[in-house]
Amino acid sequence: GHCPIPSVYEGRFFALSKETVLEDIRQQVESGARHITFGDPDFFNGPTHAIRIARNLHKKWPLLTFDATIKVEHILKNRALFPELKELGCAFVTSAVESTSDRVLRILEKGHTKEDIPIALEIARAAGIAFRPTWVAFTPWTERDDYREMLRFLQENDLIDHVDPVQLALRLLIPPGSL
Repeated sequence: GHCPIPSVYEGRFFALSKETVLEDIRQQVESGARHITFGDPDFFNGPTHAIRIARNLHKKWPLLTFDATIKVEHILKNRALFPELKELGCAFVTSAVESTSDRVLRILEKGHTKEDIPIALEIARAAGIAFRPTWVAFTPWTERDDYREMLRFLQENDLIDHVDPVQLALRLLIPPGSL
Protein backbone atom coordinates (compact mmCIF):
# COMPACT_ATOMS: atom_id res chain seq x y z
CA GLY A 1 0.00 0.00 0.00
CA HIS A 2 0.89 3.65 -0.30
CA CYS A 3 0.12 6.72 1.78
CA PRO A 4 -0.02 10.00 -0.10
CA ILE A 5 0.84 13.31 1.54
CA PRO A 6 -2.47 15.22 1.72
CA SER A 7 -3.06 18.06 -0.67
CA VAL A 8 -2.79 21.60 0.58
CA TYR A 9 -5.98 23.21 1.96
CA GLU A 10 -4.21 26.52 2.66
CA GLY A 11 -4.60 26.00 6.41
CA ARG A 12 -8.37 26.37 6.27
CA PHE A 13 -10.67 24.45 8.62
CA PHE A 14 -14.02 23.31 7.28
CA ALA A 15 -16.79 22.36 9.73
CA LEU A 16 -20.02 20.86 8.47
CA SER A 17 -23.06 22.03 10.36
CA LYS A 18 -24.26 19.89 13.25
CA GLU A 19 -27.57 19.44 11.44
CA THR A 20 -25.88 18.19 8.26
CA VAL A 21 -23.77 15.66 10.16
CA LEU A 22 -26.68 14.41 12.27
CA GLU A 23 -28.89 14.06 9.19
CA ASP A 24 -26.21 11.97 7.52
CA ILE A 25 -25.96 9.80 10.65
CA ARG A 26 -29.77 9.46 10.78
CA GLN A 27 -29.81 8.13 7.22
CA GLN A 28 -27.07 5.62 8.05
CA VAL A 29 -28.86 4.48 11.24
CA GLU A 30 -32.12 4.03 9.31
CA SER A 31 -30.17 1.86 6.86
CA GLY A 32 -29.00 -0.34 9.73
CA ALA A 33 -25.74 1.23 10.90
CA ARG A 34 -24.83 0.55 14.52
CA HIS A 35 -21.39 2.20 14.34
CA ILE A 36 -20.34 5.48 12.70
CA THR A 37 -16.88 6.46 11.52
CA PHE A 38 -16.18 10.17 11.53
CA GLY A 39 -14.17 10.47 8.32
CA ASP A 40 -12.69 13.87 9.16
CA PRO A 41 -8.90 13.65 8.91
CA ASP A 42 -8.78 15.13 12.42
CA PHE A 43 -11.91 15.09 14.59
CA PHE A 44 -10.39 17.51 17.11
CA ASN A 45 -9.40 20.27 14.68
CA GLY A 46 -12.53 21.80 16.18
CA PRO A 47 -12.91 20.02 19.54
CA THR A 48 -15.90 22.06 20.74
CA HIS A 49 -17.78 21.34 17.51
CA ALA A 50 -16.78 17.65 17.56
CA ILE A 51 -17.84 17.05 21.15
CA ARG A 52 -21.14 18.85 20.51
CA ILE A 53 -21.84 16.49 17.60
CA ALA A 54 -20.88 13.44 19.69
CA ARG A 55 -23.22 14.59 22.48
CA ASN A 56 -26.09 15.00 20.04
CA LEU A 57 -25.36 11.64 18.44
CA HIS A 58 -25.47 9.94 21.84
CA LYS A 59 -28.65 11.73 22.88
CA LYS A 60 -30.51 10.65 19.72
CA TRP A 61 -29.00 7.15 19.40
CA PRO A 62 -27.61 6.09 22.80
CA LEU A 63 -26.58 2.60 21.61
CA LEU A 64 -24.71 3.86 18.54
CA THR A 65 -20.92 3.64 18.75
CA PHE A 66 -18.42 5.66 16.76
CA ASP A 67 -14.75 6.11 16.04
CA ALA A 68 -12.76 9.17 15.09
CA THR A 69 -9.33 10.12 13.80
CA ILE A 70 -7.44 12.39 16.19
CA LYS A 71 -3.87 13.66 15.88
CA VAL A 72 -1.43 12.77 18.65
CA GLU A 73 -0.93 16.48 19.42
CA HIS A 74 -4.71 16.95 19.74
CA ILE A 75 -5.05 13.93 22.01
CA LEU A 76 -2.53 15.52 24.36
CA LYS A 77 -4.13 18.96 24.12
CA ASN A 78 -7.68 17.65 24.65
CA ARG A 79 -7.00 14.79 27.09
CA ALA A 80 -9.79 15.98 29.40
CA LEU A 81 -12.39 15.17 26.71
CA PHE A 82 -11.48 11.48 26.45
CA PRO A 83 -13.55 10.13 29.36
CA GLU A 84 -16.59 11.89 27.92
CA LEU A 85 -15.84 10.55 24.43
CA LYS A 86 -15.98 7.04 25.90
CA GLU A 87 -19.29 7.79 27.67
CA LEU A 88 -20.69 9.07 24.37
CA GLY A 89 -19.87 5.82 22.57
CA CYS A 90 -16.35 6.21 21.18
CA ALA A 91 -15.01 2.70 20.62
CA PHE A 92 -11.61 3.57 19.19
CA VAL A 93 -9.44 6.42 17.98
CA THR A 94 -7.26 6.23 14.91
CA SER A 95 -4.17 8.40 15.13
CA ALA A 96 -1.61 9.09 12.43
CA VAL A 97 1.45 8.25 14.51
CA GLU A 98 3.38 7.41 11.30
CA SER A 99 6.83 6.82 12.83
CA THR A 100 8.75 6.41 16.06
CA SER A 101 11.67 8.35 14.57
CA ASP A 102 11.82 11.97 15.70
CA ARG A 103 13.78 12.77 12.53
CA VAL A 104 11.01 11.38 10.27
CA LEU A 105 8.29 13.00 12.42
CA ARG A 106 10.03 16.40 12.06
CA ILE A 107 10.35 16.03 8.29
CA LEU A 108 6.67 15.03 8.02
CA GLU A 109 5.75 17.96 10.31
CA LYS A 110 3.51 15.68 12.37
CA GLY A 111 3.34 18.02 15.37
CA HIS A 112 4.35 15.30 17.84
CA THR A 113 7.50 13.53 19.01
CA LYS A 114 8.36 9.94 19.79
CA GLU A 115 7.90 10.75 23.50
CA ASP A 116 4.34 12.00 22.88
CA ILE A 117 3.15 8.69 21.42
CA PRO A 118 3.00 6.61 24.63
CA ILE A 119 1.32 9.53 26.42
CA ALA A 120 -1.42 9.65 23.77
CA LEU A 121 -1.77 5.88 24.01
CA GLU A 122 -2.19 6.08 27.80
CA ILE A 123 -4.77 8.89 27.55
CA ALA A 124 -6.92 6.76 25.24
CA ARG A 125 -6.46 3.58 27.27
CA ALA A 126 -7.20 5.33 30.58
CA ALA A 127 -10.54 6.40 29.10
CA GLY A 128 -11.25 2.86 27.87
CA ILE A 129 -10.85 3.80 24.20
CA ALA A 130 -8.79 1.57 21.91
CA PHE A 131 -5.86 3.34 20.24
CA ARG A 132 -5.28 2.42 16.58
CA PRO A 133 -2.08 4.03 15.31
CA THR A 134 -1.40 4.35 11.61
CA TRP A 135 2.10 4.17 10.20
CA VAL A 136 4.04 5.13 7.13
CA ALA A 137 6.59 2.39 7.54
CA PHE A 138 8.77 3.44 4.61
CA THR A 139 9.67 7.01 3.70
CA PRO A 140 12.71 8.32 1.85
CA TRP A 141 14.15 9.09 5.33
CA THR A 142 13.35 5.83 7.12
CA GLU A 143 16.34 3.79 8.20
CA ARG A 144 16.42 0.08 9.04
CA ASP A 145 16.63 0.80 12.78
CA ASP A 146 13.56 3.08 12.51
CA TYR A 147 11.52 0.14 11.22
CA ARG A 148 12.81 -2.12 13.98
CA GLU A 149 11.95 0.54 16.58
CA MET A 150 8.39 0.80 15.23
CA LEU A 151 7.96 -2.98 15.54
CA ARG A 152 9.46 -2.94 19.04
CA PHE A 153 7.07 -0.15 20.06
CA LEU A 154 4.07 -2.13 18.80
CA GLN A 155 5.12 -5.23 20.68
CA GLU A 156 6.07 -3.49 23.94
CA ASN A 157 2.78 -1.59 24.00
CA ASP A 158 0.57 -4.55 23.10
CA LEU A 159 -0.61 -2.84 19.90
CA ILE A 160 -0.09 -5.62 17.36
CA ASP A 161 -3.83 -6.41 17.25
CA HIS A 162 -4.62 -2.69 16.87
CA VAL A 163 -2.64 -2.24 13.66
CA ASP A 164 -3.82 -3.52 10.30
CA PRO A 165 -0.97 -5.55 8.74
CA VAL A 166 -0.87 -3.33 5.65
CA GLN A 167 0.29 -0.49 7.94
CA LEU A 168 3.61 -2.29 8.34
CA ALA A 169 4.25 -2.10 4.61
CA LEU A 170 3.02 1.38 3.61
CA ARG A 171 5.29 3.50 1.48
CA LEU A 172 5.02 7.27 1.29
CA LEU A 173 4.08 8.89 -2.02
CA ILE A 174 4.77 12.57 -2.49
CA PRO A 175 2.58 13.78 -5.36
CA PRO A 176 2.90 17.24 -6.95
CA GLY A 177 1.17 19.90 -4.86
CA SER A 178 1.45 17.95 -1.61
CA LEU A 179 2.48 19.52 1.66
